[in-house]
Amino acid sequence: MKIAVLGLGQRGTLYADIVRDKRPDCQIVAVCDTQPYRLSKAKEFYGIPDEYLFSDEESFFAKGKLADILFICTMDRAHYRQAVRAVELGYDVLLEKPISPTEEECKEIVATAKKYGRKMAICHVLRYTPFYSEMKTRIARGDIGRVITVSQTENVAYWHQAHSFVRGNFRNSQEASPMILQKCCHDLDIIRWLVDKPCKSVSSFGSLSYFTGENAPDGATERCLDCKVDCIYNAPNWYKTARGKDWYVGKRLGIENIDEGMRVLPHGRCVFKCDNDVVDHQVVNMLFEDGATAQLTMTAFSQETHRTIHIHGTKGEIVGDMEDGYFDVIVFGKGTERFDITKLGIDLSGHGGGDIQLVDDFIDYVQEKGDVRTPVDVSLESHLMAFMAEKSRKSGGQVCNISV
Repeated sequence: MKIAVLGLGQRGTLYADIVRDKRPDCQIVAVCDTQPYRLSKAKEFYGIPDEYLFSDEESFFAKGKLADILFICTMDRAHYRQAVRAVELGYDVLLEKPISPTEEECKEIVATAKKYGRKMAICHVLRYTPFYSEMKTRIARGDIGRVITVSQTENVAYWHQAHSFVRGNFRNSQEASPMILQKCCHDLDIIRWLVDKPCKSVSSFGSLSYFTGENAPDGATERCLDCKVDCIYNAPNWYKTARGKDWYVGKRLGIENIDEGMRVLPHGRCVFKCDNDVVDHQVVNMLFEDGATAQLTMTAFSQETHRTIHIHGTKGEIVGDMEDGYFDVIVFGKGTERFDITKLGIDLSGHGGGDIQLVDDFIDYVQEKGDVRTPVDVSLESHLMAFMAEKSRKSGGQVCNISV
């Protein structure tokens, strides 16, 4: 089976590597990306000849259908035109989340895939993690009775917020998507999956409270390299740490020296003096069809990036931390059982093992060897929850109803 990749950034590279390393029955045959160094990487890593390396999407699509499957791993606002074009050409599509930043475009993508009879799935990888998959199994077999409430927290981490949502690609909702869609559609999707009932209405509060000009310390400069203020968000200092070096984008662009990169890259700017507008904290309240309720908290203000969950049922509870790798099933009056995914002996890299399983299942789905957990029409619902949550937030928390 032949696979093409549109957008060879972090996600596109990860999925392409999974195909190369895990699926000997498949081959990456074409790559399109605007960055020359990524095309060089594609030639080296996947053995793609020059005539199937494309620097712009027009030349890529002009070649017609080059593969059975297209992975679309580009920026949010490119998804609509690229997904529609791909489906019209006959590709089955694995589309990075979110589907699109607008409700209308999301619905049209779903309709287009249906019209042309193409298979399309969204990269809601949490459904594929052993952590949430086993949790789903416990709920489905009735271990804690009927789900009544769910509380999920996405701790983004102060350094991740600064890198991606203050200085980076996803800082501005007009260039990418609102935070509740771009970052948290994963969380809304997993809550919907676990409750297993349609969401009727949502309300939401949140704002950009800290990463603004008015919170800049005295003496702060436009770029951290020139700043003498002692600040945890100092970019040169952070990108020189072991973790920061892994996130530094300059090396991929041929800028080896971090201090040099801090002078020219957007990631070298003061976090209080950027053009960011996405929230740094938000809560969403949800009401489901059977009366169950759920609550999602997204916050930038944590030491580490991790997700925690607490599910209350009529017969018990489930409490877990995805990054710690375990959850506890507490059955009322009968004690506690711990499920530890780190003892499963499987590859847990890439969203806790979810990325590998997602790619594997989608290829099998196209080959008609099985189903996929995240078909585009199913993923649409959690996107509608996000759109209504953002509408509620902007209107001061008014209740917004959801119509699928």
